[in-house]
Amino acid sequence: MESDYYFIINKKGEKTACLKTGRGDRKLLFLHGNLASSVWWRRCFPFIKAGYEVYAPDLPGCGKTPETGKRHSYEYLSDFVHDFVTALELRRFYLVGHSMGGGIAQLFAVLYPYMVEKLVLVDSVSMSGFSLLYDLGQEKLRALMHEREKLERALKAVTPFLDDDEFFSTILEDATSASEQVFMEHPLVMKSANWRGLAERIDCPVLFLQGAEDNFIPPESTLKTVEAINECEMVFLKNCGHSPMVEIPERFCNVLFDFIENRGVFNEYS
Repeated sequence: MESDYYFIINKKGEKTACLKTGRGDRKLLFLHGNLASSVWWRRCFPFIKAGYEVYAPDLPGCGKTPETGKRHSYEYLSDFVHDFVTALELRRFYLVGHSMGGGIAQLFAVLYPYMVEKLVLVDSVSMSGFSLLYDLGQEKLRALMHEREKLERALKAVTPFLDDDEFFSTILEDATSASEQVFMEHPLVMKSANWRGLAERIDCPVLFLQGAEDNFIPPESTLKTVEAINECEMVFLKNCGHSPMVEIPERFCNVLFDFIENRGVFNEYS
């Protein structure tokens, strides 16, 4: 399936780069994680079902979207996504967020529940915070920003079952171009997540997908998030690490559309 890269200007005059694929009445919004971009969803595009229109924006300082000059926080990023979908006149859609993007998706569903048809969290950070990167400290985070070999090792750790060297080179180059704000502020953003007490505001069906071999997101934090959401199903994906849409894109899309279309055969994938 072909995809187009283009730019959206929101009501504040901010420019957002976006990948779009498919046509149809059903709208899908993909939110990428830390040190990533819309490119991380590209391996899924051949498996998008007919009748779906998919949007994958680059968040500020990632991919082709410039920084806006504002400090990053979950609230800011959720509002940025809201401005993006408002500019596109998307009133209701299926929302899918990976890793830190899953945190943004959670808060978006808390703040704008009327816009989210269903929510899919993919190896998402916890709604009670995720401190692994923050705990590395400023010196190691700057080393990750400036030393390519360390960044390469970090990306390989979160894509252990990716078997496409060319695609890995693409996401590595993509990560090296992330802004300093992304490298230095996102760890604090993830650590600061704290909306567990607001989870009841998420009033749509939710699916939490996690790679069974994910060594990045602790399973106990995942289970706490699942338990806090009223209507949330949990599926662990075999032979997959932190990034299912990159490592097992066809299987990921199969379970995604089974959930969206209420087929509920998730045991086939776990």
